[in-house]
Amino acid sequence: MGIDFERIAVIGAGPVGSLAAAYLARSGRSILLSDSRSDRIETVRERGVRVEGKADHFTRRLAAADVSKAGLPAFRPNAVFLCVKSFSLPGLLDDLAGLFGPETVILVMQNGLDNEDAVAERFGADRVLRAVVHFAGALLEPGVVRMMFFNPPNYIGALTPAGAPAAERLAAVFTEAGLAAAAVPDIKRHEWIKAILSAALMPVCGPTGMTMKEALALSETRTLCERILQESISVAASRGFVFGESFFSDCLDYLMKADNHKPSSSVDLEAGLPVEYVFQPIIDAGHASRTPTPCLEALTLVMRALEKRRDRTGKLGPHI
Repeated sequence: MGIDFERIAVIGAGPVGSLAAAYLARSGRSILLSDSRSDRIETVRERGVRVEGKADHFTRRLAAADVSKAGLPAFRPNAVFLCVKSFSLPGLLDDLAGLFGPETVILVMQNGLDNEDAVAERFGADRVLRAVVHFAGALLEPGVVRMMFFNPPNYIGALTPAGAPAAERLAAVFTEAGLAAAAVPDIKRHEWIKAILSAALMPVCGPTGMTMKEALALSETRTLCERILQESISVAASRGFVFGESFFSDCLDYLMKADNHKPSSSVDLEAGLPVEYVFQPIIDAGHASRTPTPCLEALTLVMRALEKRRDRTGKLGPHI
């Protein structure tokens, strides 16, 4: 896998996919941004992707195509980045079958736990990599994305020793593009860290409508966040992932950098879109190991109830 990754297809034109595509295009690589939503594809074709943020403001033109059409195989990518919601993954894998060559590297850039395992089962573990992303964006409109925060580095890991050189090279590609990344041998460990961080705030911000900064500023919601952190850390330990005595305070320090940003689950809940419950696997792992997660589970049930009420009535209604 001595590929230089000059041609990269990014599937999913949401915040993460749009940011990755724009930064990589700015670094000189040929990028195809793909999505199932025609409004996103048409806008990117016409105007490119515009990035707004505290540090960067730029627009990059790049190719765009529907993932299910001929654009992807004609593009012949060296790498395909999967930046869709985790619940979209099974259908996407069906669409991707046969659309790229046997040497194409696949990078899974999703929240949640173990999503890459399903991709590896379908396409072979040697060419599947996993990224744990530590930047977040807000899609202001199709083709316009704001970088909300970036706590570098991102992490990229291979699933087998054969994939390690590709992970090293892709980490360098991200770093060259301005999205600092490091290749790591223990990507599952970093997945758990990210999942724990997501679980601490997503189920608190969703039902309350608060930003991450607001949730941590109030003693009541901060207490909920801290309890969920402790529960999730205990579940991770039951799975063999132990992070040390300072991990709890390190997590809080990390979360405090998020500023007035709403997690993606809150954005989707309020926008009438399907919510990605990336913290549900922690609850499931807790059940399997008999490690209680009462705060995380209770708030997840509240959030699911709000989503069902929204879908039934067409209104989210007041937050709790």
